[in-house]
Amino acid sequence: MHKQEEKIFDVRVKRISGGRAEVQAHGQKITLSTRGDDPNLGITAPETVLAAFGTCVISNINKLAGEAGLKIDDVSIEFQAKKRLSPLGFEDLRYTVTIQSPEPKEKVQALYEKATTNGTATNVLLEGLKPQGELRIQ
Repeated sequence: MHKQEEKIFDVRVKRISGGRAEVQAHGQKITLSTRGDDPNLGITAPETVLAAFGTCVISNINKLAGEAGLKIDDVSIEFQAKKRLSPLGFEDLRYTVTIQSPEPKEKVQALYEKATTNGTATNVLLEGLKPQGELRIQ
């Protein structure tokens, strides 16, 4: 067994004009809104947290399905969360993972359970707020 290299996440966030922030990591850039009251400015920081969780789950599904030899045709995740005002945060965070697959439902269910309970970004949320997940198989 080889020693896994330590992964360091180097992310830079910089305020830019017009109520936006630019995020930079490993040569890539995205622009986010710094004002939640104007959806025309772009995706907000809380939405980015949800997107990171969802992207991590999809990454886990892809990796685990490949390791198990399972065919996955498509994956999508929908989130709903209510903003808590005091203290600021989320409450009633729910998500639905939709997996299109010809595989037996039991195998897809097991894949879903693994993919939503262990990952770098997923663990950040799981160790704090416990989301309530739902699986939709198509």
